[in-house]
Amino acid sequence: MPVYNNYISVPRFKRIGYHIKSTRTISTTSVFNLESGEMIMPSLSRRKFAQKSKSESAKSSKSSLKSSPDSAIDLKIESPPLVLYGPPKESSGALLSGLIHIDNEQGKEWESFTMTLLAETLNKRPVHGACSDCATQVDVINRWTFISATTTASARRDLLLSYPFSYLLPGHLPASNDNALSRISYTLVARAIAADGDEVQFKKSITVERSILPGPDRHSVRVFPPTTLSATLKLPSVVHTGSDFAIDVRLDGILNKAKNTRWRLRKVNWRIDENSKAVSPACKYHSAKLGGAGKGVAHEDIRTVGFGDIKTGWKSDFESADGKIELEIMAGIPAHTKAACQLDAANGSTVEHILVVEMIVAEEHKPAGPSRLVTPTGAARVLRMQFKLVVTARSGLGISWDEEAPPMYENVPAAPPSYGIPDSRTSFSYAAIPPPLAQMLNGV
Repeated sequence: MPVYNNYISVPRFKRIGYHIKSTRTISTTSVFNLESGEMIMPSLSRRKFAQKSKSESAKSSKSSLKSSPDSAIDLKIESPPLVLYGPPKESSGALLSGLIHIDNEQGKEWESFTMTLLAETLNKRPVHGACSDCATQVDVINRWTFISATTTASARRDLLLSYPFSYLLPGHLPASNDNALSRISYTLVARAIAADGDEVQFKKSITVERSILPGPDRHSVRVFPPTTLSATLKLPSVVHTGSDFAIDVRLDGILNKAKNTRWRLRKVNWRIDENSKAVSPACKYHSAKLGGAGKGVAHEDIRTVGFGDIKTGWKSDFESADGKIELEIMAGIPAHTKAACQLDAANGSTVEHILVVEMIVAEEHKPAGPSRLVTPTGAARVLRMQFKLVVTARSGLGISWDEEAPPMYENVPAAPPSYGIPDSRTSFSYAAIPPPLAQMLNGV
C-alpha cells in the first residue's frame, strides 16, 4: 500500500478496515470496510498462511553487499537543515542539495551509480509481529541516476567522480517522527556497481522537521453553569518540546450577592496528553487475518507528557463587583518524556496534544461587617477545561527556501551615478605635483 506520493496533499484511504485499540479503553474489535460502511466479523481461527520461499526470505533480510576497499562513497549536504515551514497545506517545502562523489583510487570503470531518497514507516504494533513486511513500509521519494549505460567511459574511470544533486521536498510530506505507535524516518541510499562486479553502498539518515511559526496568543473563555463562574485563559499559539510556557488564567464571577457566598480557589492541576493514532496495514501474506486485502488495524495510544499542580500563588480580589482570581501557570513538556511533535501524515499516522486544566473551588459564606470568620458551605466543584496545543519544532534562524530568492528587477533600487569622462580641454596644473612625478606625467 503506498504511503507517500508527491501528488497527495491530504490523507486518502480507501477500502481499509480497522480494529480500534487504545491504551485506556478498547471500544470494539470489529473490522469495518470504509467504502461500503458494513461491519465485517473476520474469522480469527488459527490457520497457516502461505510461507515465503527461501529466496524471498533471504531477499527481505539484510543482503550481503560486497564492498571494495579501494573505493568509497562520500556525501556532503550543502543546504541548510531541512525544515518545512507552516502547516502541510501551506508549506512550500524544503530544498535538499549537496555533493556526492566516489574516491576511485584504482580507476575502476563504474557501470551504475544511483542514489535514492527513501521514506520508511515503522509500525510498532504490526498485524503480525514476526513479519517485516507488516512492520515496515518503504516508499521512494526521489531517485538520482549519476552513471548509466549512456555515460562516457572516460567519466567512469576518473579517480574522483563528483556529482551535485538537489531536490525540493514537497511541503505535505510528514516530518521525521517517533511516537508510541509509529516511526517515520528518511534515508539517502547510494549504490555504485563496478564493471568487475564490486558493489559499494552508502547510507545517510536525514532529519526532516516541521516548524509552525508563532502567531498571536490565543484567548479562550469557558463558562461553568449553573454557577456564575467563568474562566479566561491566554495560551501561546505554538509550544516546543523541552521548554516551558506561561498560561494566564482569570476566574470571574466568584461572588454571589444573592446567597452572600463566594468561591475560593483551593488547587489547580494541569497535564498535557499526547494522543497518537496509526494504521498498521497487512501484507499480502497476512491480509486474510483481517478478512481480505486492503485492510489494516487502527491503534490509538494516549500518554501524559507533562503534568503539575499549584496550591498557592494566586491573587484573590473579593472587593470588586463580581470578584476575580488571577494566576499564572508555568506548564511545559520535559525533554526526558521524548514527546513527538504534531503530525498528520497521509498514511493515517496522527499525533495531537491536549492541555487539560482542572481548578478545584470551594464555596464559603462571605463574612459580614468587620468580622473575618469564614464558614464553609461544604459545596465544591471541579472546573475542567481542555485546549488543543500545537507542538512543533523550533524555527531556528533559517527561513523558507522561496524567501531566499534574489530580488526581482523592479525591486532593485536605482544604480549610483556614473563617473564622467574628463574633457581633454580641461586645464591642469602640475604646480602642486612633485618634480619627479610631474616629469613622468609629461613623458620626460
